[in-house]
Amino acid sequence: MDTSSSLIGRILSKTGFRKTAEAKDRRRSKRHRIDRPVRFRLHLPSRPDEPSPELPAQLYDISEHGLGLLTDSIEWEGLHMIDPNMQTSEKCILEVELPYDDEPLTLRGKAVWYIRHPEGIPFVFRVGIEFDNVTPELRKKIKNLINLHVTAAEIS
Repeated sequence: MDTSSSLIGRILSKTGFRKTAEAKDRRRSKRHRIDRPVRFRLHLPSRPDEPSPELPAQLYDISEHGLGLLTDSIEWEGLHMIDPNMQTSEKCILEVELPYDDEPLTLRGKAVWYIRHPEGIPFVFRVGIEFDNVTPELRKKIKNLINLHVTAAEIS
């Protein structure tokens, strides 16, 4: 994929963000850049039947253990992705829906960090999400999604 013309390429050029060796060393698996729109919901473990409505976002990158998300929303009616005053067991869960085959792929995880972009950059926040309870079947689907994207990027 030619990142110079992509949304992510434009964001990187304006923020000056680059991977550092330290950040790379902390990652458990290689991240793959995928620039595509997604949707997500927020909910608390104690209130699983009261999720937020679907909120728009842009997938930034993905690995077997997590993903990066670009979004304008990190909270909805009191549900905040990262609330430092909240107990760990009550941290907000994100369900991210990705286009995949005939049915969307829904990945669950928790936000482990976020940054606010400077004004004038598409999407206000970049969020790091670590997946919860990835089954072997789900891991295989994530790998397939990555492989499909890499193959499509090589063809175009």
